[in-house]
Parts: sequence; C-alpha cells; structure tokens
Amino acid sequence: MIPPARNFWRLVLLVAAFMIWSLAFIALYGVHGVACAAGWASAQDPWPLRLTLIGVWVVMTAGAGVFAVWTMKRPAEDRPAQRFLRSATLATAVIGVVATAWLGAPLFLVRICA
Repeated sequence: MIPPARNFWRLVLLVAAFMIWSLAFIALYGVHGVACAAGWASAQDPWPLRLTLIGVWVVMTAGAGVFAVWTMKRPAEDRPAQRFLRSATLATAVIGVVATAWLGAPLFLVRICA
C-alpha cells in the first residue's frame, strides 16, 4: 500500500499547473490594477507597464512549461492508478501551459489603463 503522504503529493501535482495559471492570473491582473490605480502608467505611455506585464507573463508561462517538461520526464509507475495519475498530471500540465499562454493575449490586444 502507498503511504497517504505520497498520494497527497500526487494529487497536488495533478492540480499544480492550474495553480501556476492562477498565480499568473493574480500577478498579471493585480499588477495591472495597482499600477493603473496608483497612476504608475498612463494612456499616453503604457509601454513600461506593458513590458512589465509581458515579463511577468513570460516568466509564468516558462514556469508552467518547465513543470510540463518535468512531468514528462518523471519515471513511469507500475500500478494502473499511478499510471493514470501520471497521465492526468501530464495532460493538466500541457493544458496549464496553454491556459497560461492564452492568459497573456490581452496584453497585446487591449489598451492599458484605459
């Protein structure tokens, strides 16, 4: 029997990509909201804030990508339930990378602090 702690961490890994996505969401929209409310960016010169947000987005997308690659390189398990969790974790990792990358689309399409 597998110790409960190992099963717990397997379940954490299953949702880790979406935790990275949610951290990216909070960071991007939090920095954007604070910067606009505090007047750190203006509609006339949005590029410093836009470049900061793009930098945050790139770092978070890279983090999601690193997690996905790490998940792919994990050794295969021999029990069917463990293999399923590994496959599901890999699927959520790939979806997390796509979701985090998609999260940055508004940075290129909308006006900042408008």
